[in-house]
Amino acid sequence: MIYYELKIESDEDTIGITKESMIFFAQVSFDTINNDTQKKSNAILTRMVVKGKIDESINDSLLKISEWARDLNDSTTYRKVTLTIKKDAAGKILRTYEVPAMFVCDYNESYGAPDDDDESSFELKLTQRENRLKDFNTY
Repeated sequence: MIYYELKIESDEDTIGITKESMIFFAQVSFDTINNDTQKKSNAILTRMVVKGKIDESINDSLLKISEWARDLNDSTTYRKVTLTIKKDAAGKILRTYEVPAMFVCDYNESYGAPDDDDESSFELKLTQRENRLKDFNTY
């Protein structure tokens, strides 16, 4: 089973979702802005998608993410995001992505049937600030 940890950092605050099994999907991609490009260039964006459960135990973190999604202040709009993917409950790390200067493209919360809390979920779509690919780290 795969486990995920998400940490979002700014000078003012750190948001974390580290509770086991709260995140159930993550994707990191490198997207060439112009698909008709003829050579390698700086016109590549790092994109990240994280999906997880809405649960009382991470409600404070989700509220902060929602506030960040609506933030228009340059000093807090761009934040360092670290996504750690663990292979098992013992914590063996499969991959860690550190991406500075990310911003929220989309944030969605979906709620299911009133009698089924497991259907409530969030989806966070992030993009790295343009021309910052050289600052991306993975290990």
